[in-house]
Amino acid sequence: MSNAAIDHWQKIGIIGGLGPLACANFYMRLVEQTTAGSDQEHPEVLLLSSPAIPSRLDHLLSDGPSPVEQLQAVARRLQDAGAQLIAMPSVTTQAYYDEVSAAVDVPVVDMLRVVAAGLREAGVLRPALAVTDGALKLGLLHRALVDAGLAPVYPDPATQREIQECVEMVKSGRVQEASAQLRKALEGEWTRPGDGVVVGCTDLSPLLPELPPHVYDVTRILGRAVLDMAASR
Repeated sequence: MSNAAIDHWQKIGIIGGLGPLACANFYMRLVEQTTAGSDQEHPEVLLLSSPAIPSRLDHLLSDGPSPVEQLQAVARRLQDAGAQLIAMPSVTTQAYYDEVSAAVDVPVVDMLRVVAAGLREAGVLRPALAVTDGALKLGLLHRALVDAGLAPVYPDPATQREIQECVEMVKSGRVQEASAQLRKALEGEWTRPGDGVVVGCTDLSPLLPELPPHVYDVTRILGRAVLDMAASR
């Protein structure tokens, strides 16, 4: 949608820190995907990055503390600050979508649903998925894609280990090294049965500032959906 047709943006709230670089990258993609002729034509965005949110994977895969209370608190703070629409740019954190959505009176974007819809719209029916070990075990994105009629393709075990290493390198600040390793992994033979390669983790998204042909990024798909939802005539 062209900004020329928009006379009002809903205020966008972002639950940040999931991780910090992933959410900063999501905000950057929002800015890049907004067609604007001036600073004043962009939507108002509230990003709250809270280090108090416990690890979602520790809770989902082991006996770590639940992040629900902190996620709900951040969502309420965003609503209280004026957010009219809330995004959680993290595939894993969608496991708590119902709890977060129930805590506020404004819409929370269902990332899994919009990613599945975005891939279908792009004509991708057999997405070759680069996801974390945790996402692979939990199957959150997998189920959403299958429910939308898509047939996901996954890496061989050795490539999956390389992809997981990329996430760990990002979290430790080794971004350039991780970027080179991810690009190599996405060129592997495992992607051949697919009709598009999908970066299925927001922690991996910053490693590809420019997307190669036939590569799709869940962060950009979410960003486009959020902008479309925030726009009104």
